[in-house]
Amino acid sequence: MADGVALACVEQTPAGARLCWLEALAGPPEQQGALLCACVERRQAAGLPTVLLLARGSYNLIQTERPDVPDNELSEALRWQLRDLFDFPAEQAIIEAVTFDQAAAGQPLTFAVAASSARLRPLVAQVRDQAGLDLRVIDIPELVLRELLRDEQSSQRGVALLCLWPGSGLVLVSRAGELCMARRFNIGLDELTALAEPVTDGIEISAAQQDMLDALVLEVQRSLDYYESHVTRQPVSRVLVAPLRQPLPGLIDYLNSYLTPETLFIPLQSYVADLPEDEALCAFSFTALAAALRALREVS
Repeated sequence: MADGVALACVEQTPAGARLCWLEALAGPPEQQGALLCACVERRQAAGLPTVLLLARGSYNLIQTERPDVPDNELSEALRWQLRDLFDFPAEQAIIEAVTFDQAAAGQPLTFAVAASSARLRPLVAQVRDQAGLDLRVIDIPELVLRELLRDEQSSQRGVALLCLWPGSGLVLVSRAGELCMARRFNIGLDELTALAEPVTDGIEISAAQQDMLDALVLEVQRSLDYYESHVTRQPVSRVLVAPLRQPLPGLIDYLNSYLTPETLFIPLQSYVADLPEDEALCAFSFTALAAALRALREVS
């Protein structure tokens, strides 16, 4: 991530996944390689199976029509189909396609994940060669966050996840363990908390916050409407909210006032045991936890 490095280590027990340790190390990108190596040495983690999670802004996730080509030619076809959307030369693109077959319109949904090989090589060298980790998978937040939603699929209607980060946000919907949609927007947690005022007369949300929360509700509702009309004819079963780095009193109540599905904070303890009580730490490391569960799945 742009403002630091987060690492999570989990193990499988008879009762489910258990957190072994969690680290959140703040620092600019030029220091993150050294932070990673120091943490791996301190935790004696060299050789552990690892999922490397790309930082937001270092890749493209594009929903597109699948080219009519065999599977073994799909990546190359997408490279040229989407070349004008990359911020790097198409020749450098490493592309993986993710397809969801149960769209309402009868056509499969195809997502292309593209990253520059020139940007990936230094990251791989840091993780595998310098830190000594056993790199198994390179992934992105939108895909690993499905790991936290796999147990939420009993209704088969899909579950939405709302993430609020500094400067931006994300709504994604997963159904039956598959990514159905992912939509980013430019409303961030730092903007919302900056508009907070002291609580008076039991009122937790300021007038200025209310305007921005209305915009947030609109972004979420647009995403849910798209999912219902283009992916499935049913609404999501509920909206889960990722942990927040800073408290935002009244958020859940406000969202429940305007969104039809039940909205609640994601119950992290039901996915991973022995989490720390430090909510800010869990929020900073939220996607790292999802990546660790992905790594656990790779070796189980």
